[in-house]
Amino acid sequence: MARKASEHVSGRFAVLSAGLGYVKSETLIPAYDLTIRPVGPASVLRKIKGEVSAARWWAAVSKGPFSSTLAKDAKGCSQVLVCLSRAYAAMVEKELITVSRMEGLQLRLFGLSISDHLCDALKPYVMPYDERLDRLGRPGTRVDFPQRALLDFVTNISPHSDGRLETDRKAVAARLAPIAYRRPRVQKRASDDEIRKMVARLMPKVGPTSNLVLRHLRNVEGVSCEQGRFSRIYNDVRRGLS
Repeated sequence: MARKASEHVSGRFAVLSAGLGYVKSETLIPAYDLTIRPVGPASVLRKIKGEVSAARWWAAVSKGPFSSTLAKDAKGCSQVLVCLSRAYAAMVEKELITVSRMEGLQLRLFGLSISDHLCDALKPYVMPYDERLDRLGRPGTRVDFPQRALLDFVTNISPHSDGRLETDRKAVAARLAPIAYRRPRVQKRASDDEIRKMVARLMPKVGPTSNLVLRHLRNVEGVSCEQGRFSRIYNDVRRGLS
């Protein structure tokens, strides 16, 4: 969806990678499995001994052989559109501040509830999309929310924008206004071991398929678990029971 959005505005496409840095789309890269999220076996923060922060890790990985620099790449552009999760927002905050201060450049940020994880200087650049987007455009998950918001923005907001930040913010708010806001259910986090025990308990109760177990885990147990992470844990449990 992010690539489709970039094509829609004839823009350049790049990826903020926790494993490789700021990577342009044409760069050939090795396979890897790393994330800046604090949970899961692929978490960078769990692999490093001693104190480490997402920002310090980003500063280090940005010096790697596959990484370019967002600020340098943004020179000469009229607009930079960035999809972010909460963890990645904290990781690249300093670089986004640099981009926000570039004269003649419009910065727009997309993510669900990421304002609380950004400094005050960046909060205004977060487009005010929220859970109402699920009933407005393409339905999806919390994981792909930033990309869905970006695609909605370039399709429905950008074509009518005068380039001013406040205009874009008001346009997004007006687009969401007709839809009643439903306060999202707060889900609790759990470790892999805790979810593994829940899955083993739930499989005989709700059915053997992963979709049924995941739905029950989220909607009844109130536990948040990303689809890929759940699939890995579910398959581990199933192999152990067979």
